[in-house]
Amino acid sequence: MSNDPFDIDQCYTVSPNWSIVNCTTPAQYFHVLRRQIVRPYRKPLVVMAPKGLLKSPAAVSTLDDMGPGQQFKPILDDPATMERPDQVEKVVFVSGKLYYDLVKERAVKGLDDRIALVRVEELSPFPRNELEEMVDQYNYAREYVWCQEEPENAGAYAFMAPRLSQLIPRNEKLQYIGRPAMAAPASGISSRYRAEQAQLIQDALSL
Repeated sequence: MSNDPFDIDQCYTVSPNWSIVNCTTPAQYFHVLRRQIVRPYRKPLVVMAPKGLLKSPAAVSTLDDMGPGQQFKPILDDPATMERPDQVEKVVFVSGKLYYDLVKERAVKGLDDRIALVRVEELSPFPRNELEEMVDQYNYAREYVWCQEEPENAGAYAFMAPRLSQLIPRNEKLQYIGRPAMAAPASGISSRYRAEQAQLIQDALSL
């Protein structure tokens, strides 16, 4: 439903019909709402942030994050790997609350310096320049992954894959890690859902 071009070279020649965001911090949520108000034009804003993050102790921001000089960031780099990007072997692109599950499990596995978790906070307009900067920064990586908890035919994968694949090195393939395509948004069986969730997290963090 977005008119974002598939050809990323045309990203900034077409103004998409709406903005779609999936914020993971209070500061990001604050700044995207403020941006919506102060812009000199009006365009629909779709915020896909789940209620669960409102009470998550991990999803926090400082007052400085919301202060002068700060603004909404379409992409959030990984604070655990940004200082030593040459150590990163795998880059996982993720959007939304799944990021926090991945961070927790990555720490348990002791892989904080080897796997970068890059948050895509704005899906449309496609943040080509910011994503290109991330790919260039982690140029020693051998694997590039899009990870989501939704089924393959849902979530952001179908939108992001053809565009993100144009940014990663030509000799690499963007891998998909998530649930297989389904006729329903979820299995509906809690035990099965938890098993699927645990498996996709393990797959995303395997080297």
